[in-house]
Amino acid sequence: MTADQFRALLRQRLESVPDRVLLRVLVAGRENGLVELTGVQLLARSVELAQNYCLAPLSGVVLLLLPHSVELFLLHLGLVLLGRLPAILAWPTNRIDPEKYQRNLLHQLSSLPASQLLTLPRLARNLESGLPFAVTECPINDCKRFESLFSVDLTVPRVEKQFPHRVEADMPEEVLFLQFSGGTTGNQKSVVVTTPMLVNQLDRLSKSLEFNRDDGVVSWLPMYHDMGLIACFWLALWNEAPSTQFAASEWLMDPGMLFYLTSKYRATFCWLPNFAFAYLATQKERVDRAVKVAHVRAWINCSEPVRERSFNAFIEAFSGLGVRPEQCQTSYAMAENVFAVTQTPLGRVPATFSRLSVEGASLDQTQTVYSLLDDYYVSSGRNLPDTAVRIRRSTGDICGDAVAGAIEIRGPSMFCGYWGKDGFKNQSLTADGWYVTGDYGFTHMGDLYVIGRIKDMIIAAGVGVFPEDIEALVHTVKGIHPGRVVAFGVDDQAQGTESLAVVAEMRGEFDSSSAAGLEHEIRRLISSALGISVRYVRVTPGRWIVKSTAGKISRRETRLRFLEESSSSGVPTRARKNP
Repeated sequence: MTADQFRALLRQRLESVPDRVLLRVLVAGRENGLVELTGVQLLARSVELAQNYCLAPLSGVVLLLLPHSVELFLLHLGLVLLGRLPAILAWPTNRIDPEKYQRNLLHQLSSLPASQLLTLPRLARNLESGLPFAVTECPINDCKRFESLFSVDLTVPRVEKQFPHRVEADMPEEVLFLQFSGGTTGNQKSVVVTTPMLVNQLDRLSKSLEFNRDDGVVSWLPMYHDMGLIACFWLALWNEAPSTQFAASEWLMDPGMLFYLTSKYRATFCWLPNFAFAYLATQKERVDRAVKVAHVRAWINCSEPVRERSFNAFIEAFSGLGVRPEQCQTSYAMAENVFAVTQTPLGRVPATFSRLSVEGASLDQTQTVYSLLDDYYVSSGRNLPDTAVRIRRSTGDICGDAVAGAIEIRGPSMFCGYWGKDGFKNQSLTADGWYVTGDYGFTHMGDLYVIGRIKDMIIAAGVGVFPEDIEALVHTVKGIHPGRVVAFGVDDQAQGTESLAVVAEMRGEFDSSSAAGLEHEIRRLISSALGISVRYVRVTPGRWIVKSTAGKISRRETRLRFLEESSSSGVPTRARKNP
């Protein structure tokens, strides 16, 4: 299928549903600002809005830097229909330093081969002189509330405009849009999504899930994330099924909103990162017990290593609402494959495998501690049709079942390298065409099990530890904010090893005496579970941990902040280099 054929088919599908709501967007609370759009309305309004703001030539890249809003959904769809290439950037949290954020943004965006940036008026005025492409003001509803993030006006040297930007010669044919990957550790990496990549993904995922127009999705996941964009928006749209979208900030303030909307609109699918299952279980008192979700076909755990304990807590907390074990499913996904690589079969409880039965070693052949909480790993599912996964040791040998190593993938939705001003960079691809994901895991009986990120592994006292495991352990400490824990390694030159450091935010109002007690509890818990001591534990007030431009917790930036503050207070520490 060509891009023109895709756009024609998409128009046809939208025109065929004049009375069926395909998109609901809530911008504030459970009812305020609700916008509902049928297929015909979605087509007309998206094209009209894109025509009003687009200055880019055909196949030109248009960056969208907007908060959760109706306009963001409409512009993304409308630009695709008009033959432009939208690329959604992460909207910042309210924890940012306004000047630092804007200067970092200028640095990152200036390296992207774009034709135009659409963003809020105040931010557009601040950035316009410092970018080599057109910057267009795009006001949205309640614009001033979001613009308060940028209270500092920015003065930067004016750079020469290069508009309209020439589309690079090596850009693949049939491109539809760009996704970004890697925003947690550095510059944004562009993943070019072509028509064959997207159609293959949507068709194979629909088949695996038996997803059809009678289904529906509820999501608070942001559109700059592949899980929000592909699973929660495009999958539903492609199948003429409704999706209901609300902001992540609203979910944090009102966790019960997810169940309320799922019940009200009879949504059958919901994708969530692992931490959300554990967090929701702790918030069960804030969930209306009158809502019912027994009709849901799948709550899909994706984006992080899956924890058995998180699923169990979620099921126990909400069994009274109709949540059952067989509804809790898993998937392994990434932007480099458009979205899903694997998916568990619906209607069955995901497979598990004893951690003690896994053979594996860390990169330096020392013992690897796989899990600190659960006796079993939870499967991330089986490969989507025509998609392959293999596990390799650092020596290059292919691993058999239950032997851990680096995860590599190949399939019809896989990208061909990260794209930028200098063309495609394919260092992450092997000579025989496999993508090296950077994740660590193993297979067993056709199922993939994901353990963690190789580059984040900490070698403490000769033992390889994944920070995700430590963080999951600390999340169980009462008084610690769920999802706001970071573990990392700090070089210990005197001992010739790495020391383990943990930063965790306190839930509620900060109190130094309580923080000291929590730090002691965290040390004791990790020591008893892991058998190694934690050299540095810091419990902080809320909003201390640094988030990336992609809205994710940044292990690297949080480590740097910790080290800077430790250095200023006389603590001799030095960061381990992030590979």
